[in-house]
Amino acid sequence: MPAHPKKHHFVPQFLLERFSGPGGKLLVHKYMADRQFTSNVTDVGHRNHGHTLYWPGKEPDHVSLESAMASIEGEAATAISELSVSRRREVPAELREPLAWLMALQYQRSRFLMHMIGNEVAATDSSDGWSAEQLQTSFLSLIRMHVLSPWNIRNDPYERPKDRWNPVVAFLLAGDSYWSCYRPRREGLLIGDSVPCFSGVTADPPPGVPPGFLDHGVGAPLHYFRRVTAPLGDDLALVISRHSPQMERLDAAAVNRYTVFNSREFVAHSPNWVQEHPKLAADLENCLRIQRLIAPAFLQGYGG
Repeated sequence: MPAHPKKHHFVPQFLLERFSGPGGKLLVHKYMADRQFTSNVTDVGHRNHGHTLYWPGKEPDHVSLESAMASIEGEAATAISELSVSRRREVPAELREPLAWLMALQYQRSRFLMHMIGNEVAATDSSDGWSAEQLQTSFLSLIRMHVLSPWNIRNDPYERPKDRWNPVVAFLLAGDSYWSCYRPRREGLLIGDSVPCFSGVTADPPPGVPPGFLDHGVGAPLHYFRRVTAPLGDDLALVISRHSPQMERLDAAAVNRYTVFNSREFVAHSPNWVQEHPKLAADLENCLRIQRLIAPAFLQGYGG
């Protein structure tokens, strides 16, 4: 057995398990491949050595980032467990911070984002023929700088505020954000490769951006989006709104739609989900059809 796991999950296994069926099984819908298959939690949302750092003249570092990410995931898992056993709609203040940092981590370690950065690097003269390992190390260094390091020193008053700051966390914890839980009467929510799902618009979108694109989480800076939804289990989602939560009228189909539209690679649910939720299954097929039509406009060749 290797001294370290080679499967590095960019979607936490503890989160995938909250959507799985018996034996940790998931039915996975791939976007651009237009196919579905049954898999295990351990085999979904990962890349082999996807969080490994490759430094010149040194052995590959397979563990340091995995360990640092596990710290955020662990506190977020505890917060989600507390929300699950509680029936409160409002999210207590002490649970918001670990959830915000989890979403910042998920936002930053998106494999699609890595693909986009790789395209930009390749288009510049400075790329100088970077290898995939060099590109990955550079990308992961940004995660360490902007997410993991601020997380580790966030409560240290002797560190500079800007070194403890993350833009996604600041956006989610802003004073005009309302945090609430959505709990469908029956299970039925989906998980995708993008956990923070952006939708809606608070003002006129930027010039040249179709308003509907914002429901796919593209085309605008964070402050333009009206809400963030985050599926945390098949029976629990987080809703962070820029308006009073009383103005939101979300149901399971709407939460799932934002999950499909914001994901770039796959969505998944338990193998029995289609039989248990035929109406939601029909909604899913329609959302997947729309995503496959629209997503090529912004996927830029990403196939997952």
